[in-house]
Amino acid sequence: MPTQQSLSQRQIFGMKRESLQKKVQNFYSDTQNAAAVVELAIAVMIRNSFVIGDFSLLFAELIHEIYFHVEPTDLLRRFCPFFENYFDHDEWKLVKARMFKNSKDYRKLNDSLRVYKNYLQEKTTPVEELDGQRYKLISVFEDANGKLHTWNLGDADPEIAIEKADALLRLLTTLTIFQKAGVRRFVKVEKSDIVNCTRKTLVQKEKVQKEDEVSEQISADTDMVNSSDDMSISVANEEGNVKQPLEKEPLRESLSKKTHETAPSSLQNSNATATMTEEQKNSTSRKPSMALSAYQKSKAVYKKPKSEKQKDREYKEELLKGTKYGKKNKHEARKKKKKRK
Repeated sequence: MPTQQSLSQRQIFGMKRESLQKKVQNFYSDTQNAAAVVELAIAVMIRNSFVIGDFSLLFAELIHEIYFHVEPTDLLRRFCPFFENYFDHDEWKLVKARMFKNSKDYRKLNDSLRVYKNYLQEKTTPVEELDGQRYKLISVFEDANGKLHTWNLGDADPEIAIEKADALLRLLTTLTIFQKAGVRRFVKVEKSDIVNCTRKTLVQKEKVQKEDEVSEQISADTDMVNSSDDMSISVANEEGNVKQPLEKEPLRESLSKKTHETAPSSLQNSNATATMTEEQKNSTSRKPSMALSAYQKSKAVYKKPKSEKQKDREYKEELLKGTKYGKKNKHEARKKKKKRK
């Protein structure tokens, strides 16, 4: 038979039904190779019996044209019984009479192929019963040179019987269209297995989205806490200028803790009362940052930063501001200032 072939092994066993049918029709229109089309049809029958998809009665019009009009050959006669279900009863009588001069020859051939015909006509497991699982048929064949090679077929039926699989693989070895560098690929079956190749999802999209939402919420909460801390830790100078936030540091926290521990209880109570009064006063007089004038904004931005020593001193003064010692020192400072004037 001619070696010209436009369909590869991968195309025959991997293409979808519609695409494969168009490919075979174009191939026959270009080559008029009836023997190759008949073997292609047998290969598709084998695929249909192994997989869960439907590839039955593919390119039936071409089969009709071949068996009604093409000159009978040994190859057409040898595979003729497999196409009985492509024709109705009357049409099949005409095909048998055209292919076989002696009806006994047909009956003898049909009996020898009956087992294969029965397996090819059996239906495979419905895809709904696989519960999302996917399987692959992996077989090892020996080519005409005695070298081994692997053949994979996707969407395999995991419930296929061993006897059926063995018979169909042996039928595949009777086809001559599969060649590589002029060497037949499927000559002898060595091994065949069905493997579960179901894809396992490692990361769920919804889970990733939830993690992102949690991270964003944590970040937003942290920003809110930092913002509230900066707003609460602020003091006003004597002239009533814009309040400057004080930075919290471990050193100041330890100083505050030490002051509360060493001061008498009366001082702690008076300090707490003064602090609450000051916070209420600040909360009523505080303006939103959006309401600052352009002058105040520029002043806050370009003001010279305070040194660490100055910040520590202001923080200590803030802690003692509400106590009687702080008030006394403040009163004395005002007296000294008036004397200087």
